[in-house]
Amino acid sequence: MTELEAAPDGDLPLELRQRMYRQVPIAVPAIAVVPVLLGLLLATTLTPVRAGAAGLGAAGWLVALALRTPAALAASRVPRLKRAQAMATFMASISGPAEEGVRLLLVLFLVRGFDNLLWAGFGWATIEVVYTLVNAVAIRRLLVDPREKAAEARRVLASLGFLQYVKNLVPVVGAVERATVSLLHIGFTLLLGWNPWLVFATMPAHSAVNISAMGLMRRRAVIVMESGLAVVGAAVFVLGLLAWHR
Repeated sequence: MTELEAAPDGDLPLELRQRMYRQVPIAVPAIAVVPVLLGLLLATTLTPVRAGAAGLGAAGWLVALALRTPAALAASRVPRLKRAQAMATFMASISGPAEEGVRLLLVLFLVRGFDNLLWAGFGWATIEVVYTLVNAVAIRRLLVDPREKAAEARRVLASLGFLQYVKNLVPVVGAVERATVSLLHIGFTLLLGWNPWLVFATMPAHSAVNISAMGLMRRRAVIVMESGLAVVGAAVFVLGLLAWHR
């Protein structure tokens, strides 16, 4: 059993839960600073802040999250998906259709122009950071609670794949990952705003990135995973900029 695998009773191993518990107070501020620095960089080098567009991007991510939740609940009833690893892989596979489908609607009907698209992508990425941190803080005490009710709650969260957010909450790794994923979201938003037909590329690419990252995490190839994410995120971001500034 790998450290990211649930124990036979469906709960997470105690050693993993204790490590996650200790990491949260250090990781939260390290990750929280990422959208602040990225926002300052974008505002000073590319275009002034468009708060309305950022809000629409954040709302889009929340809609995509809401679409994934019923799928997770249905999948949790499938026997072969009950393991945390299998559920996490399933959630990663549907992330592309859910997020890119909503992003497509966003750029088709609500957000137009380079400036607004850039900040919509930023808002999309930032609300994901906020969600990750809120989850981490809320779940932290639950991780080491010895009561059976707490164990049952952990089993439910693990079966739905939601504990994956907290497993990845390592200070430096988490900060780098959030920065590169933010660039990826901004790049995808710019590309779809430039040519909506690119959704047929961004949809599978999104899922593939998430599944590949999870596979590398399981093999503890963290440096390879972060390097790969950095390359992909930077490349998509640059492509998005070039599409609008050729």
